[in-house]
Amino acid sequence: MLHHVVRRGRVVGALLLASGCSSGGGEGPPDVQPGPDASIPDAGPDAQPDGPVEPGCVEFAMPTDADCAAPIDGVLPVDLRCTGLYGDFDKRELACGVLEYKPAMELWSDGAEKRRFVSIPKGQRVDVSNPDSFVYPEGTQFWKEFRVHGAGGASRLGETRLLRKTAAGWVYTSYVWSEDERQAIQMQNDFGVPDLHGTGHAVPTRDQCKECHVGRVDFVLGWDALMLGPGAEGVTRESLVALGVIEDGSALALSIPGDDVERQALGYLHANCGVSCHNDHPEAAAQETGLYLRLEASELGSVAATDAVRTGINKRPAENAKYEGLTNPDPANWYAIRPGDPARSLLVARQELRDFEGQMPRIGTRKVDNAGVQLVTSWILGMKEGTGYPPPGP
Repeated sequence: MLHHVVRRGRVVGALLLASGCSSGGGEGPPDVQPGPDASIPDAGPDAQPDGPVEPGCVEFAMPTDADCAAPIDGVLPVDLRCTGLYGDFDKRELACGVLEYKPAMELWSDGAEKRRFVSIPKGQRVDVSNPDSFVYPEGTQFWKEFRVHGAGGASRLGETRLLRKTAAGWVYTSYVWSEDERQAIQMQNDFGVPDLHGTGHAVPTRDQCKECHVGRVDFVLGWDALMLGPGAEGVTRESLVALGVIEDGSALALSIPGDDVERQALGYLHANCGVSCHNDHPEAAAQETGLYLRLEASELGSVAATDAVRTGINKRPAENAKYEGLTNPDPANWYAIRPGDPARSLLVARQELRDFEGQMPRIGTRKVDNAGVQLVTSWILGMKEGTGYPPPGP
């Protein structure tokens, strides 16, 4: 069993309205694992969350018939019921202070249906002074629920991932739902679940979770000025100001530049490639490739100013690029992005690749996102000199 399981104690409440998810699994990486004094303070079995009570919501109460105890070195509960997500677990009614949200741009997960939930400690604020790198208060929790599809096509609860910020850093795990959907328990080891209940859905390993999340300064994927902008549901940058969760949202009024095709393609690459891996953070998995696809606040004045254009167009792939599985494995054939020519753009080829190391996204997917491929292909086909793009490289 994973080593971080919470002591019976209080669950942090939230300053968010009643309800309207790059990824968890495994305990925190070594540099943020909680120390012996980092567990949540002990409280009695009737401990209550300290978030506000909203009319019609269900207050969370620590269950007495669930495994909410912890081993000596743990901080996360064995049972999902103990995390504070649901006020009424059997009815799947969210606890007071937990808010459901949907970002404007979503990470591809092989078509799985996802729901995302968040709680912020009462009276605390998210630091958004750097619109590219939010910083969250201790006690913040994010959950992401996956519904997966079996052979018959019917959807069912598969897993719920949890991130919790402690004094020592972020800890995280995945809760696997039983086949009858009556219970969700921490996965039994750090090695993930390669084929959950025969659905083809893979619960990520501890190392896979770390690989994605360490590309963010404060670990969380799916929350930034753009993902909470137009198209977001449940939680938006405007609602966070109204709720007092952020002090000033003026710096967050950002938008993706370009026409419809450019905006959609850049947003897709931001969410699926740039936020976690393809950026200049020293620990980002794809930092050394030099191909950066995250949209930075200071570079949104024009399409030409974005990292995707500056580091991708007519750039040869890095020396350590992988070509196995491609129809043409000759490195001389490829550019990261070749204007007007998706067939020689490695970005597209890797979107279409599966079952080889060079596939993109590299982990968490076994199926090609055809809609995403079409978005990026359309963008590249529209890169003409008359619209501000350079001519294609030789």
